[in-house]
Amino acid sequence: MRLDEGHDPLVSMSTDHLRILTKIAVLYHEENKVQAQIAKDLNISQTRVSRYIQEAAELGIIRTSVVQPFGVFVGLERALEKKYDLREVVVMSNISGARLTNRLGYSAAKYLETTLSSGDYLGISSWSTSLLATVEAMRSRPRKIVQGVSQLIGGVGSQEAQMHSTRLTSQLAQLTSAKPYYLDAPALSENASIRNAFLTDTAVQKTMASWEKLTVMIVGVGTFPASPMLRASGNSLKREEELALIELGAVGEICLRYFDGDGRPTRPQIEDRMISIGVAGLMDIPRRIGVAGGMEKLEAIRAAISGGWLNVLITDSEVATNLLESPRASALHNK
Repeated sequence: MRLDEGHDPLVSMSTDHLRILTKIAVLYHEENKVQAQIAKDLNISQTRVSRYIQEAAELGIIRTSVVQPFGVFVGLERALEKKYDLREVVVMSNISGARLTNRLGYSAAKYLETTLSSGDYLGISSWSTSLLATVEAMRSRPRKIVQGVSQLIGGVGSQEAQMHSTRLTSQLAQLTSAKPYYLDAPALSENASIRNAFLTDTAVQKTMASWEKLTVMIVGVGTFPASPMLRASGNSLKREEELALIELGAVGEICLRYFDGDGRPTRPQIEDRMISIGVAGLMDIPRRIGVAGGMEKLEAIRAAISGGWLNVLITDSEVATNLLESPRASALHNK
């Protein structure tokens, strides 16, 4: 490509200097020669070669173009990161049904495998088919990947609910060669007195103490009214509690901590009988990963990232596009 001769910086520059800049650019970018070889071939210093490559880029002689493959959405990811002040966004192609859950899980598994470090303490919620798909998609590693895996919310209710929450914690701890911390208590006790009794249990106290060490959490984003999975768990809300949450404007929850459309915690009376990580503790975790997709969760996801509940989002392209196009919720949040 020949540059427009009317471009002032180039017109004022000698042809000889432009020639050497262009020649080095061709050798480096088109013929893939390393800078040391270019320096030797042209009998100039490697420092000068590096400086000339930089100058050629600044003048527009070198123009870099990135072509994104089909199904890759880095531009959309970067736009969402900037709009919602997120640490990272992972967007996958939009598909429907069970395939969406499996694809979300696969993407989350690859993200964890790439980003977890040996010093991490990882918290995980339950009630999420996406998280189950994540754990099932992860590969086992022979060395320790994280120090501990902690259950963030109680799971006692129906037998299915307990098995689901225990399975997530156990399998993830096994895959990462970490120490598991189980929360053998109900997510929702019958009343505050029963909840307080569970909180005196030594094992429960040990798990709750482990939350202070967490560096990463991975959670699903629940909608309100509750998903069929949560209702089937035996830990569903009472009718008067649902009405109270409607009055408070709840649109979603993470670890049963409910928030409104702007991402503000609703703090309902139900918390008096709840056993899960608190809002303040959750917000103190440095990396807060949410795995959620499907348009039925759009409002809850938007509120969660606007309110700072999550700073890493793994979702599908349809949700991501709608998040980018819709106004951001007004709540202030912490990165």
